[in-house]
Amino acid sequence: MADMREPPLTAVKTADEMVAIAHAMEREAAARYAMLADCMRRVDQREVADLLEGLAAEERGHVDSVERLAQQTLHHAPSATPLHAVLPKTFAREEEATAATLLSAYRTLSIAVRHEERAFAFWTYVAAHSSDSALRDLAETFARQELIHAAKLRQARRRAFHAERGRLSPVARELGVTEIGGAAAALEAAFATFCIAAEQQLRPGADRVTANLFQGLGDEAQRVAAALDPTGSRGDPELELQTAIRRSAAHGMNSAALLFEAAGMIEDADYRYLEWLDRSTTAESVRNLEARAQAAGARLARINERLYAIEPAIAAIARSNPNSGGSGRT
Repeated sequence: MADMREPPLTAVKTADEMVAIAHAMEREAAARYAMLADCMRRVDQREVADLLEGLAAEERGHVDSVERLAQQTLHHAPSATPLHAVLPKTFAREEEATAATLLSAYRTLSIAVRHEERAFAFWTYVAAHSSDSALRDLAETFARQELIHAAKLRQARRRAFHAERGRLSPVARELGVTEIGGAAAALEAAFATFCIAAEQQLRPGADRVTANLFQGLGDEAQRVAAALDPTGSRGDPELELQTAIRRSAAHGMNSAALLFEAAGMIEDADYRYLEWLDRSTTAESVRNLEARAQAAGARLARINERLYAIEPAIAAIARSNPNSGGSGRT
């Protein structure tokens, strides 16, 4: 999942700035989804095109809402604010220029997911670091809109991934058992450090349930990483921890945001395990990767159970798409 490793280039200090940024982001998102929907329509991916067109329409509605908000609260239209002046460089359109040549529902939806994750992370960062209660509430409103969109897109991306398994671009070569162990250990360690940081972020607050969940997930992932790579040769643990601390601190004490971040990490790991599994030929590799994919599915279920309790709107999205795909070899 895209994270806020780097903060906005300038602090968002006024309602005028916040409304201007929101207006520019919503307009850009509407244009992006319309373009991606057209790409999918041209290759007969009708379900994905309909989803993206629906999101484009929602974003246009958000543009209108922001314009009305500006007139009501600021008594003028949103200011023209270039996004590059306030947003981190991770918002650059790195893949959109080549979207028309990818023509894959999964990869197109991955672009859309990353955009919404970045927008969500940005607004949760602004909310977590705002000392003005009115600005904080407004940023949280914008963040929740992005969260709902990201949840819809993740569901669609998961369906597309499983529909396209075996037809996605192959990895360069099959990984050996030792390489798989090292790569899996790195994924587990990254998740463990994020969970540790998230637990420490939440522990001083009121949500002990989520803090305890992160503690348990972190301990489990640490044990798995150590078993997969007993020598500890996977990287720099201190650097990983500092990165995880920044990543979790960006969301403040927003439990839903931290859970959503964790769920994204697990989904990304699950895709890796399944891609490797599809190209494994040895019994040991297949057995190991099936175990990792099944464990990822179980872990994701635990995270989502708590996330759905906090954010019923995301639970409703999941219920509307009960067959979004699972782990394991098919």
